[in-house]
Amino acid sequence: MKILGLDLGSSSIKAVELESTFGRFEIRDYYEQAIAPGEDPAQALARLMGSLPKAPDRLIMALRGGRITFRNLQLPTKDKKAIQATIGFELEDEIPFPLDQAAYEYSIIPSATRQTTMVHVALTLKKYINELVESCSTTGADPDVLTTESWAFRTLLNRLLGPVASGSQEQPVMVVHMGHERTLIYVHWRGTPILTHEIPWGGRDLSVAICQKYQIPMEEAQHAILDHGFVIPSSQKGEASPEQIEFSQTLMQPFLALISELRQAKLRCKNISRHGVALVYTSGGTSLLPGLSRIFEEYLQVPTKPLRALSSVSTSGVTYSESSDASFGLAAALALCHVGSDKAAIINFRRGEFSKSSQTHEMNLASLKKPALALGAVLGSFLISLLVESTVYKDKLQDVDAQLEKNVRSFFGQISGSAIRTYLTSTDSLRGAITKELTKQREMGKLLSPNPRSPLEFLKTLSESTPKDTIVDLTRFQVGAAPSAPYTTSDEGGVTLTFLVANPQLAEKLNTQLSKQITGLTSDKMEEVAPTGENETKRWKISFKGKPAGGAYGK
Repeated sequence: MKILGLDLGSSSIKAVELESTFGRFEIRDYYEQAIAPGEDPAQALARLMGSLPKAPDRLIMALRGGRITFRNLQLPTKDKKAIQATIGFELEDEIPFPLDQAAYEYSIIPSATRQTTMVHVALTLKKYINELVESCSTTGADPDVLTTESWAFRTLLNRLLGPVASGSQEQPVMVVHMGHERTLIYVHWRGTPILTHEIPWGGRDLSVAICQKYQIPMEEAQHAILDHGFVIPSSQKGEASPEQIEFSQTLMQPFLALISELRQAKLRCKNISRHGVALVYTSGGTSLLPGLSRIFEEYLQVPTKPLRALSSVSTSGVTYSESSDASFGLAAALALCHVGSDKAAIINFRRGEFSKSSQTHEMNLASLKKPALALGAVLGSFLISLLVESTVYKDKLQDVDAQLEKNVRSFFGQISGSAIRTYLTSTDSLRGAITKELTKQREMGKLLSPNPRSPLEFLKTLSESTPKDTIVDLTRFQVGAAPSAPYTTSDEGGVTLTFLVANPQLAEKLNTQLSKQITGLTSDKMEEVAPTGENETKRWKISFKGKPAGGAYGK
C-alpha cells in the first residue's frame, strides 16, 4: 500500500511516500512543490499530485495546529459507549463555541490503571474541515485521513523515543517546527501530546529583518539567509568580526520573540507534567540556520538537536541530508500515522458527516462501460448455465424417483401411496423396511426348504458307511429332538440306536464304525436275547447313544 503524507506549507507543499506491507514500511520517495508568490496553494497541490508516478492508496493531511484544540481526559470507566457519551459532556463546558458547530475525534491512550481510561480528544470547527476538503477536491488530493499536526508528531516521537514502558519518555520533549510564516510548538510526554501552540512566526520574519536592516529586496534577503545566514552564540562572539556580529544581532531580534514563546511553553509544560523539558527538537526549513541549536540551548537551558525524521525512521538504513530531514519532518510524521498499530488509533476527522464520498474519485462511467458489459456477459452466461444444470438435474431426479418407486412397488407388492412417499423422502425408513422384509423371507425359506438334518439322511449315511460283512438287525432308530422338546434352530438333537448282533465281537466292530458318525458315543450293557423260533440262534442286544457328527447327514 502506498501512503502519502502531505504537509501544506505556506511557501511550498511537501510530501513523503511510504510503502507499507504487513505492518512494515519503507520510505519510497519525497516531493516538494513551491508555491509562487500570490498563487493559490490549490494550484501547487494539483501540480504536485499530477507529477506523482502513481496515485497513492492513502492520502494523509493535517489541520493546522492553530485551528485545533485538544484535551487529555481521565475517565473513570472502561466501557467504550460510556466513554463516547462522557466526552461530549466533558467538552461542552470547556469550549468557547456551541458543540453542534464543532467536530471532535478521540483516541484511547494506554493507561497504567485498570479502572480509568486516558482519552486524547482533538476538537475543531466544522467549517475548517469543510474549507480544507473543498479546497482539495479540485486538485485530485482529497484526503483519506484528516488528522492533526500534534497527533502526527506524537506518532513520530513514539517511534523515535521507544515505548513508554521503557522509561524513555518520563520527561517531556519539545518539538519546535519552524515554517516560512508560522511555527508549531509541540510538547510530548509519556506517549501523549500535552501542549500544542501555533504562533505567527517563521523564516519570513528573518527575511523582513534583513530586508529592513540592509535595505535590499525581499527575495534577495531570503537568498542571503539561505546561502550565508547564521546566528552567533554568546560563547563564540569573541571569534566573530563586527560585521558578522551585526548580521547575527539583526537575525536575533525576531528570534527573541520566538524564544519568549518557548520559555512560556516550558513553564506551561512544567505546570502540566511537574517535570522540565528534557530535550528540544528543531524542525522545518528555518531550523537549518547555523548556530540556532546553540542559541536555543543558551536561552532555554535545554539540550537541543535537529529532528532527523527521515533518517531516524528509515528501515533501509539510508541517511538523508540535513535539509531533507528538516523540511520533510511533518510530512513523514503524517505518513507514519497510517502504518502498523498506529493506524487503528489515529485521529481522523474524515468520519461521519465528513467521510470521503465515493464521488470524489470522479469515476468516468464511459471508461467503465466495456468492463461492465464484459461483467454482464459473464454473469449472464453463469445464470444460463445454472438454469440449464438445474433443469437437467431436475429431470434426472424425476427419472430416478420414478425408477425407485417402481422398484419399491415390485419388492413390497401391495403398498399404499403414503408409504411410497415416506420411503422416497426417508432413505433410513426404506432401508429398515427392506431389511425387515428380507429377514422375513429368509425365515420363510428355512421353513419351506428341505430339512438339512433329516433322519432319513442320517439313516442313509449310516447304511452306506456300514460294511457289508457287518450283519445286524436295527430294532430302534431315533434321530433328532424328542417329539415333546421345544423347537430350536441350533439344537441338533440326539441319536438312539438299538441293534441285535450275532456275537459280542460284532458289537465291538459296530461300536468302532458308529463312533465316526456319532459324537459322545456311549453304549448300554449288552444283553443276551433267547431265540424265539426253531430256526433262530442266540443273539445279543446292544443300544448306542450320542449326537450326530458333522457329516452324519451326508454333508
